Amino acid sequence: MEKVLTDFVKALRNSNVRVSPAETLDAMSVIDEIGYDDRELLKRSLSIVLPKTPDEKQKFETCFDDFFSDEIKKQVPVALKELKDIEDVESDLAKKLLEGSQAELMISIADAAEASEIREIRYFTQRSVFTRRILEKMGVGKLEDELMSIGSSRQDDIPTELEQELRNQLTGLRERVSDYVQQQFLLHGDVSGEQLREQVFKSMNMAQIDRSYLHEVHSLVRKMAKKLANLHSRRKKNYRRGKLDIRKTIRENWVNQGVLFNLSWSYKKVDRPKIYVICDVSGSVGAYARFMLMFLFSLTEVVSKLRAFVFSSNLGEVTDEFKDSNLDKAIETALQKHGGGSTDYGQALTDFVSLCIDEIDKKTTVVILGDARNNFGPEKANLMKIINDRSKQVFWLNPEGKYRWDTGDSVMTTYSAYCTKVFQCGNIEQLERVISTLLKTAI
Repeated sequence: MEKVLTDFVKALRNSNVRVSPAETLDAMSVIDEIGYDDRELLKRSLSIVLPKTPDEKQKFETCFDDFFSDEIKKQVPVALKELKDIEDVESDLAKKLLEGSQAELMISIADAAEASEIREIRYFTQRSVFTRRILEKMGVGKLEDELMSIGSSRQDDIPTELEQELRNQLTGLRERVSDYVQQQFLLHGDVSGEQLREQVFKSMNMAQIDRSYLHEVHSLVRKMAKKLANLHSRRKKNYRRGKLDIRKTIRENWVNQGVLFNLSWSYKKVDRPKIYVICDVSGSVGAYARFMLMFLFSLTEVVSKLRAFVFSSNLGEVTDEFKDSNLDKAIETALQKHGGGSTDYGQALTDFVSLCIDEIDKKTTVVILGDARNNFGPEKANLMKIINDRSKQVFWLNPEGKYRWDTGDSVMTTYSAYCTKVFQCGNIEQLERVISTLLKTAI
């Protein structure tokens, strides 16, 4: 039944109620004491440990009533089925991964990290060492042996559904442990040097960056954006200057007996590009949208025609807010105003086409940031085709690891069929590369 709680926490995050792993563990302790039977007691008790502000408490009330109306009844047969599916799997780690208890998994990571003496981490180069130690303590070696045994017993090369799910979960576990080690390095390691700190922040998963570091990371993003702006500003100046037209220069200087007194230049017209950005700001995806918006609006001297839209369900334009106010404040306002509600890509695409389709042309690049998780709602992929047909190019940035694409309610492959390029984009370093590619192809 722990999956009920972890799914509820996910629903809270989708409703823009911030819940930390520590608060999830507090909620688990509450449920251990009171159980799920008395719904009103459960609601009052969880409202003490999960929401923090008056606004979050109001969202908690609505989310709780919607989620627990029949969720417990639905989860019981699912839990029984999962237990049946993993009867033949021996390792405890495999069972934890398949049961889907994220809170229990985080506890296991923390316990294995403690056993690996994670507090002794001091140097940047030790991250991979401690990651391997933690994974070994958690029993990854035994699980890999099981997977090898399952694979060798198959009659063909096609993995079973259980085997594939275990491999996907194992990939996700490695990423989680790596993120955890990054966080612990910031706490306990020698990260006093500015260059080293920047290197750590660049490689960290954006959703895992603690709010206490946001100001520092924002400064890093601005510096990276300025570097890209300078690079592409020089490129635009070179285009305006043109390049030497050798044939025309020789022809016009024939009267000078071939001495090149007068130079002729050929010019290439550079169209002013238009970039339209659509950011999913629901739940944890909002953390990635924060950095995406910051990066792009720091490049306005390079891209003058930039429009930004955010959504969780209904789409809202935030272009003017970013022009008229402090950037950090504008980002917070956008996330708070548009981050509530269940994710609905179909509705967001409908709104975007309604607002912008007549303005999209072959000078337009459309950039979408999101995990393509649509809560099993209508995909409306035909709208993606319309956008793709009218625009110069469509980029999709997915912050999730590729192993998670098309799992659960993800419809990434459906949407990617109408994209020029698709990128995995989970950390600032990847984001910088994507923005650089965007500028090279859009300008």
